[in-house]
Amino acid sequence: MDPADVQRLKTNRVDLVTDLDVHQVLDRLIASRIIVSEDQQLICSKPTSQDRARLLLDILPTRGPDAFHVFVQALREARYDWLADKLIS
Repeated sequence: MDPADVQRLKTNRVDLVTDLDVHQVLDRLIASRIIVSEDQQLICSKPTSQDRARLLLDILPTRGPDAFHVFVQALREARYDWLADKLIS
């Protein structure tokens, strides 16, 4: 992942952790091979929505150059346009 995209995730981490229901974006991330089934199981095993979002945000930067853009697309598909807009602005 591009260092600027990693920084965008860090800058917007509080909003993402607070507002994101990870279950709504996982299918797109799995279909795009950004998240694998082991990651999904680990993420879904976390007890709170915030913990699931934190783990997803920790994993994304390690998943290659397309991970950020696929994540933004997944946010838009899940109707999290305000979060997607914050990430790309």
